[in-house]
Amino acid sequence: MRDVTIHKSIVKHEIFQEFMMQRGVSLYNHSANSNFIDDFISAAYVLCPDIIDVDGHVFIADFLKSVGDPEEDPSLKLKGLRSDFGNDKRKIEQWVNSWGFGSFFIGKDCKNMDNEKVLFQFGDILVYFWTRRLKEVFPDRNIIVEYGENLMGEEGPTIILYEA
Repeated sequence: MRDVTIHKSIVKHEIFQEFMMQRGVSLYNHSANSNFIDDFISAAYVLCPDIIDVDGHVFIADFLKSVGDPEEDPSLKLKGLRSDFGNDKRKIEQWVNSWGFGSFFIGKDCKNMDNEKVLFQFGDILVYFWTRRLKEVFPDRNIIVEYGENLMGEEGPTIILYEA
């Protein structure tokens, strides 16, 4: 008899039972019945985003781009942020790198956004992938990825990252 080991996903199979609309018989089947290839590619980008280091400050590139003029040089943005936040690196990173979960799903009327179990599963997934991504890019730096409620002016569950 051979040994069999299952290495569980970070996604709990039971979360499927929380879905308001199930498109299939499993998480895998639901995904195959719900997404186009461009949905998969864009979701992969969200899980493994561009990271930018500006003078030792770490940002999700898209979040920094959304601050002020999207075409402005990142160094100039950082200069303004240093002025706004009294040169407090942690506060600058936290402010730029905080994003409410609802902002990931703009224009989507999804009743699952009211389900705490689903929201926390989403947070766990982001923390897992962003932590791995940041460890890959900055193996010697201690960058924290976490989520909580109403962080840095965001409404509801919010993901945040900053260097410890």
